[in-house]
Amino acid sequence: MNQRYFLTGLFIIFAFCLSATIYGQGQSDNTQTVSDTSAALEEGNESNAEIDSAAVAAQSEPPPSPPTFWDFMTSGKYIAFMILMAVGLIILFTKWINYWIRLGALAVIFVLFGLDYFFPLHPSPMCGVTKLFMFKITMGEYFPAFLAMFAAIMIPSLIGRKLFCGWVCPLGAFQELINKIPHKLKWKNFNFTAFNTVRISLLVMFFLTFFYVRDLIIALGQRIELNPFIGVWPAYSAFSIYDPINFFELLHWSVDTTFVVLMTILVISSFIIYRPFCYLICPIGALTWFLEKISLGKIKIDYTACNECGSCEEESPCPTIKPMLENKSRALPDCTSCGECIKTCPEDAIQFKFLK
Repeated sequence: MNQRYFLTGLFIIFAFCLSATIYGQGQSDNTQTVSDTSAALEEGNESNAEIDSAAVAAQSEPPPSPPTFWDFMTSGKYIAFMILMAVGLIILFTKWINYWIRLGALAVIFVLFGLDYFFPLHPSPMCGVTKLFMFKITMGEYFPAFLAMFAAIMIPSLIGRKLFCGWVCPLGAFQELINKIPHKLKWKNFNFTAFNTVRISLLVMFFLTFFYVRDLIIALGQRIELNPFIGVWPAYSAFSIYDPINFFELLHWSVDTTFVVLMTILVISSFIIYRPFCYLICPIGALTWFLEKISLGKIKIDYTACNECGSCEEESPCPTIKPMLENKSRALPDCTSCGECIKTCPEDAIQFKFLK
């Protein structure tokens, strides 16, 4: 690969990582400043009259309004989403991608969004789908936090094939990083139809469950807590088919028995299969698989230039490239637009393009 492209790609990733780190540290500093100020006031020598006066003034102030959809969309976390997806598009269009740039991008994604340090995980991508519809079905409204996450996933996925999944999702990045560990046990050409049938079945069962037990969930929520908004959470957990298998919860890094069991399953399966959770369980994976059909930007193969050497099939990490080469199946395995297949082709027959 041209060294200039390689260094430029690394610079873009490094610059973003640095800016996001500074932003995250700034947020932590602001929080610490508020805490320090509060502590100083508590330990100060103000008179009781002054303290009482301040308390009365604080009580008289109207409560802050809850964050809106646009408040979330313009927050640091969502701006970071958009920057990473823009970087991904640039790398794909300019063909800067190779194994090492992809590895660096995955590491950045995981560090920023998967360690629950720089940017908090919640609302997680899975919550952005499941809890968005859960609250709509049970309480009749979309909540801004989940609606913003849903929009941040789906809108970019219309611009580029699974752009969020491939260039932002921390759980996807974690699985892909594990799969990149060199070994000979990889099962790349698994039965996608079987995996996808399970994934779509889970999604259908999720929606059917909430339509059929909506009233029961509301009633249970009211019995658990006087406030139905609070009570609906444990009621939801009792009925959600996704709640026990939400592997995004692992990225809170709260180690207990459940964490150890699920993390062991995820690591071993990711070691053998490319993104197993994404292909087998994830509701986002199911929804964006449908969106792949109408996404503007896609990996395309110029069949007139392809000499069927098999380099892309051998070197690409995903199971998508083989059925793409055969040009027979419409039910292609998910393409996360990782772009690694682009540079494997000696005939330049694979490109990321808009439309046809």
